Amino acid sequence: MSLLHLHFEGQITRDHTVSLRTLGRSLHHLQGAVNRAHLDVKYGEVWKNARLKGQDYAETELWSRPPRDGGFIIEFVENSPRIKKTLSRIVSAITPAVEASRQGALANASSLAEQSAIRDMQVKQGIIDPQSYENFLPSASQHPYGDRAINKEVDQLISVVRNSNAGQSTIELIVDTDKPHAFKFNRVASENFHAIVSRRHLGSPLVFSVRVTELDAINKTAKVINVVTERMIKLQYKSEVEFNVIKMYLGIALPMNFVGSPIYEGGAYDTKGGDVFFIRLV
Repeated sequence: MSLLHLHFEGQITRDHTVSLRTLGRSLHHLQGAVNRAHLDVKYGEVWKNARLKGQDYAETELWSRPPRDGGFIIEFVENSPRIKKTLSRIVSAITPAVEASRQGALANASSLAEQSAIRDMQVKQGIIDPQSYENFLPSASQHPYGDRAINKEVDQLISVVRNSNAGQSTIELIVDTDKPHAFKFNRVASENFHAIVSRRHLGSPLVFSVRVTELDAINKTAKVINVVTERMIKLQYKSEVEFNVIKMYLGIALPMNFVGSPIYEGGAYDTKGGDVFFIRLV
């Protein structure tokens, strides 16, 4: 029997109950973590903005037991080999992030714009010779993005103890397949986990070929279609200088060939649909 166990303790509880807001947010993101893990197990990858298909819903169902005292405890169970694999995938995603977060929150990284200047310098000086996106794909692993997608949901799940009104409250998630794996968070542990899984940095520059469909001067972003994958991705850029360069390709059939850095979040990048930061034209 596979089991998910949520235990709320402290000021977020009242007489062995929790608020609709707290419980609703937690259960929404707990199901989200199950959904992401299911997609990663079933299809071998999970991609940005992926959604369950009709047949996936029955394969991601767990059923509640009556709530128990002890703060507030609620459990969900299902006797299914597929659910067992899905929950094991959740454990494999959370464990390294929790271990890293126990070392303390990461120092604030420089902005993506500042990082892009460094990447540009590395390309100019020949320190990095950008490979093509096509050559990058075969060696790139999708598995870390599955971790990121699952941990993003877990991060929202445990955010209930980061709230200013939560005091010294804790939330514990136990994932039980063959044996129980317990992950307990107070405010500090939740903040450190958030720092780990939300950190953004620029990867090694690659050469991309895209068609520019939209350009947003206010938010310094563009929507472009990757010529290789035919997928829409978001392109970010630094300033008006880059805006004017990208604008030349807006709405025309001629692809824009440029050097850009994949934007990694929580150490992971969706190779087929992840955001890219514009560095320079080829």
